[in-house]
Amino acid sequence: MPQSWRVQHGRVTLKTLEQLSQEDWRRFFSYFRDREIADWNGAKPTRYPFWLFKKLMLDDFNALERFSFGMYDELEQFMGSVELYDLHPYPPATPKIATLGIVIGERERWGKGYGREAVRAALEFAFSRLPSALERVRLTTFLHNKRAQAAFKAAGFRQVGLHERTDHTDVLMEISRLEWVEEQERVSG
Repeated sequence: MPQSWRVQHGRVTLKTLEQLSQEDWRRFFSYFRDREIADWNGAKPTRYPFWLFKKLMLDDFNALERFSFGMYDELEQFMGSVELYDLHPYPPATPKIATLGIVIGERERWGKGYGREAVRAALEFAFSRLPSALERVRLTTFLHNKRAQAAFKAAGFRQVGLHERTDHTDVLMEISRLEWVEEQERVSG
């Protein structure tokens, strides 16, 4: 079983999945069934029943195939999730690279800086809390999702490329541990 983690940045606290209440799980599940949220993530709404959704998420988490967190606001209200997945090399080897994913399911939280704070908390986890810190975190977002790009840039990500698809263009972004450390030193000193 993986270690329980709690990481806070600004108004956002990230908690590992085993810390979610049943109500949080129900809310989490509802985000994955929401068409608009699925569209922003380039996915289709899940058709899994609740019990299977929860089982699959916990199985991946417990197998250390990803680091998944529930995202909470300053009032401890569940509002989304953050995960580091697509680990390279694949466990049980020590991962050095991961892909970041984020879902803010509460629309009233969109555009209010919670995403930026959640990403910063996830980067703190990736680069300073893990016993073997990651060397790089990358992500992909839609070219038309300017709000997400601004949050990622504010958290230190830089654009490294574009990927043209038949129906849209993806923006490829990443940040290295060295870049993150330099930014932490600049901000604190």
